[in-house]
Amino acid sequence: MPIFPSEVWCRAAIALMEADPELPAASAGWKDDLCVVVLPDAHLREPFAVHIRPEGGRIADFRVLGDLDEADALDAAIAVSAPYAVWKGLLLGTVDPIEALFSRKIQVKGNVQPLIERARFKGIIERVLTQLETEFPDGATPGPNKERR
Repeated sequence: MPIFPSEVWCRAAIALMEADPELPAASAGWKDDLCVVVLPDAHLREPFAVHIRPEGGRIADFRVLGDLDEADALDAAIAVSAPYAVWKGLLLGTVDPIEALFSRKIQVKGNVQPLIERARFKGIIERVLTQLETEFPDGATPGPNKERR
């Protein structure tokens, strides 16, 4: 069972997303690269950052970054960051992404238009995450098809 956050977890999530039949419609025209950062808190000692480059409706390139300086240096078109507890809540379905964004629990820098345009496809992520067994550093281990809000 992959631990969140980790490269193994990200690769499993990407594989499930790319298998989803709605992904081509959801990602059509998306060209902006994305940097995702999980900030440390009481349960995560080190930050975790990934860079994602889409191409042709798929993820063409994905890599785990060495540190936050590398994430900043990339100057991605979109950078999304939040503390571990917020990401965990999003994954478990206990945190609403729109509410977290407006309450600034999630920080977004750059061109947010592609995210806004694709908000109607958030079901893809929810379907994927209910299929992905995940272990968290604080011991929580929701299984597949865990009930989400």
